[in-house]
Amino acid sequence: MAIPVEEAIAALSTFSLEDEQPDVQGLAVLLSSERYATNSPIEYSDVAAYRLSLGEDTKAINQLLPDSMKHSQADLYLETYQVLDLEMSRLREIQRWQASAASKLAADMQRFSRPERLVNGPTVTHFWSMLKLLDVLLQLDHLKNAKASIPNDFSWYKRTFTQVSTQWQDTDTMREELDDLQIFLSTRWAILLNLHAEMFRTNTVEDILQVLIVFCVESLELDFALLFPERHTLLRVLPVLVVLATSSEKESESLYKRVKINRLLNIFKNDPVIPAFPDLHLSPAAMLKELSSYFQNFSSQIRLLTLPAPHEIPPRELQLIRGIT
Repeated sequence: MAIPVEEAIAALSTFSLEDEQPDVQGLAVLLSSERYATNSPIEYSDVAAYRLSLGEDTKAINQLLPDSMKHSQADLYLETYQVLDLEMSRLREIQRWQASAASKLAADMQRFSRPERLVNGPTVTHFWSMLKLLDVLLQLDHLKNAKASIPNDFSWYKRTFTQVSTQWQDTDTMREELDDLQIFLSTRWAILLNLHAEMFRTNTVEDILQVLIVFCVESLELDFALLFPERHTLLRVLPVLVVLATSSEKESESLYKRVKINRLLNIFKNDPVIPAFPDLHLSPAAMLKELSSYFQNFSSQIRLLTLPAPHEIPPRELQLIRGIT
């Protein structure tokens, strides 16, 4: 026979505690409500308990965060990936083009890597073709280094790819291309380093590089370059040619016998800053200093590395230099 609950509670209340220990825990108070928050995601039941008028705010918040938000976020990732993939495809094309251009330029220079080959060529037009192609590669490398938006967009693209690729199969090839592109974009002077590797893959090309340096120096000193774009081309490629040509101490001595180092110093001092793009400039002296850390054999050229960068030149002297040029 079941005992009524009231009688059981009354019987338990007559029991005494062992060792006369007091009950330090108070009676549990049960708060009950006819509706719970889990049953109403819009109008929380405890809002009324605190007497706050948050009903309208709660409705508005939940309308802004619907249950379909996850599906909308997936669509947003997909659309963002499609937009960025178009831009990344252009960067991939640039990466492939610079590799092809560097290979062709290196092969063309290797044709004239011996003194006997220089007797019947190259012509002045051929010189300008080499220098202009080298200038394009340099400008692309400088633009890649200077524009922070390129790595930022790539990071965003990689995040969206991670979200979207979970729905695809066989993405290993795409991931390899993505990693290769990331290395290309994150490595400073990656294009010039690739060009250097292509040039010295088989034969040395110091001879033709020295001829190009002499051509640039004489053109600048005698004002053979009548137009400013041509003059700026020579000023941009000259420090790169100097770095590439001084691959060893022996070659450095050979170069400075043909072109006195003071001539190079004067050229770089007279033009401390030159345009690279409409919104970007570069300094030949600063390029020599920065490239020295990437081309270790050039780091021994102390005199060239002591050239002052534009921010190191006193303002008055800088104004005088610009007034002369």
